[in-house]
Amino acid sequence: MEIEIKFDERGGIIPVMNGQQITMGVSPFLIFLATAGMCSAVYVQAFMHQRGMSTDGVKIIQRMNYNRFTNHVSDINIHVDLPESFPSKYNKAIKNVIAQCPVKQHLLEPPTFNVITNYDEQPANA
Repeated sequence: MEIEIKFDERGGIIPVMNGQQITMGVSPFLIFLATAGMCSAVYVQAFMHQRGMSTDGVKIIQRMNYNRFTNHVSDINIHVDLPESFPSKYNKAIKNVIAQCPVKQHLLEPPTFNVITNYDEQPANA
């Protein structure tokens, strides 16, 4: 399974799978998965802009091993294609910047989910 993260001409970050933009109408699950690559793109974009570099030629591909039997992703690889003009001295720095992505941090230590309905909130003497 592969999601490409693109930068549009206005600096927007767009997730694409099989040539189609990922939206809630396509799949909430794919939006969830795409947030890891999109968050990485935000950090790459900021890194590049802080150094006066363009994101032209930057390509981010998120590859995932997806188990169709369990419906779970076992691992996510963020591949960043950098333009030839990108200074190699920043290779480690760009990886460190991407590692700061809060989406990645939340996936490493997931929150607890609780489902509550309005029926759970009935007055004590009802």
